[in-house]
Amino acid sequence: MKCLFLWKYLVFNVLILKNTSAFSSVNTKSVSAKVNTRQEKTYTFSVPLENARPKPNDFVSTFIELWNDPRPVTSLIKTDDRSFVGERQNENGKMEEIPYCIISDKFEIGNEDEYFQILLYPRGRFVRDYSSVNRINTGPASAYLRYLPKRFGDEIDIAYKLRLVHDVVNESGDVESKPLAVITSGGLPRSKDTWSSAMTFCTEMEAVESVGRATDWGSSSWLAEDVVNALGNIRAEGEMTIFEKRQGEISLLARGALGSVRKAVLESSKSYSSGKHNEEDIQNYEREFRVGEVIVPTSVASNEKETESLKQSFIYPGVDYRIMTMSDKDGNPIFSTNELDLAGRREARLALRPCGWKLQSQLWQKNGMKTDWPVEVNAGRLSSISLTRFNVGSAIPRVVAAFQRDWKAYTFALLVAITPIPAALLARNVVSFYAIPSASMDPTLQKGDLLLVEKLPGVFDRTKRGDIILFKPPQSLQEIVTSSGSSISSTSLFVKRVVGLPGDTGIQLSGDDGEVIINGKPAVGPNRSLCADEPLRLIDNFLEKGKGKEIESLGSKDLYVLGDCKAVSVDSRVFGVLPKENLAGKPIARIWPLERFKIGEL
Repeated sequence: MKCLFLWKYLVFNVLILKNTSAFSSVNTKSVSAKVNTRQEKTYTFSVPLENARPKPNDFVSTFIELWNDPRPVTSLIKTDDRSFVGERQNENGKMEEIPYCIISDKFEIGNEDEYFQILLYPRGRFVRDYSSVNRINTGPASAYLRYLPKRFGDEIDIAYKLRLVHDVVNESGDVESKPLAVITSGGLPRSKDTWSSAMTFCTEMEAVESVGRATDWGSSSWLAEDVVNALGNIRAEGEMTIFEKRQGEISLLARGALGSVRKAVLESSKSYSSGKHNEEDIQNYEREFRVGEVIVPTSVASNEKETESLKQSFIYPGVDYRIMTMSDKDGNPIFSTNELDLAGRREARLALRPCGWKLQSQLWQKNGMKTDWPVEVNAGRLSSISLTRFNVGSAIPRVVAAFQRDWKAYTFALLVAITPIPAALLARNVVSFYAIPSASMDPTLQKGDLLLVEKLPGVFDRTKRGDIILFKPPQSLQEIVTSSGSSISSTSLFVKRVVGLPGDTGIQLSGDDGEVIINGKPAVGPNRSLCADEPLRLIDNFLEKGKGKEIESLGSKDLYVLGDCKAVSVDSRVFGVLPKENLAGKPIARIWPLERFKIGEL
């Protein structure tokens, strides 16, 4: 990890210094200001979101874009244009491309001589759909605030609130501003249309988000459908509160990222050590907390009641929590507890949210959580037991907590964590795990089976009749899922068996038995009547209106897929052909349960 950080640091220093004028041609917007009675200043901003991010025009900008793109490298290589992610029908009825990223003009905060941009990802930062099909993802859209420092080493402490607003012209010709709803408000106060957070914004190579440092920061908290529908008439508005500005914060001077990590380790080491001593030591030490940083609580060895009390607030040992916002005892926003005296530090209120909270939603519901994140906890309850991710003492609590949540999945995570970085990055892009969620492939694959899946490029060319594949749902399947009241994310995959290949003809549903005829013969595969029948026979309603009941021939990029359990499987009989670009991978092994372990063809 250290070698990777140093390599990235050196490369980016060269590239950023060479590309210092990257934003010089961008138009500038200004914002209004209102000064608080406290030292910090709060400013409002409102900027339109109209222009797609320009394509890189030289090697340096191309390298930087690819380096910072969160999408898997394999998905970027497979497309000639990374700038667009599908199409939509605009308000004039014409088809237009959906940009992957829309950027605002850069805007100045009051007269502070500090500049920012808003980055909007209408279909999310991780979407990989490059098809020309008019589909709108039902998953999340993302909006980020980006800092544009004037000099390498500049940084600024900011708390901010962000809204996306759809400006609609009504029948009277007046413009109505409708804020788009958010899935979560981030920090406090909770809101239905505003995302709030705080962070130290800095130059790119000094960004370490675990200690609350980033160049751009935001959330996937808006619905992609709402954002895509608003394109052309959407803007970002909100507030920023500036707490402090600094210059010369670079790791080469033992400041910046390196200094922040060192400080976080020392702070949490003191608290961890005091926790292993007597109660007086604990009471006399109050570590510093800063918004944006990630903390890892540990068990209170000297007080089991306090540990259980924290669990009632859904603060569990070994779980990573980010401090989203922070306030003093009177509710005034603060950036660091160092702004307060000793008594004030203990009474400061931390608004905490677990990292990866969306993926952990079932865990928190299981534990009885009925409200939304964040939860608010007094700093004094966490001061002596909170470690940073970089403290070696956090490793064991984090592993224990992970195994308690899902020991099978985290066995793999642990293996990846101790794998050399290049191998881990390779593994992330070419293999993954997939747990069978339903009975549609019974008895071949049973609910709960864990598959090892390869995602190497060219999976379509390596797919033959009878193979089991994993795929992203086509639009018709997405509509079926959402119309039933369920939700589907941009990362959801389905599993079926390939029975029809490009060029196959005469595909039709045979009578009332649910079997399929292809090229005049029954579709390949096992006996699809071996699984348990579904009592209500809901599949019959889908088959009656199925798009794959009769197909003259398959195109050069089409597949026809079936589940091994015809009584419950929603497959090509229902949603029609599966496009080539939707293929995601093929299973190469079933690794769980152990008694059904198998490598190779399933």
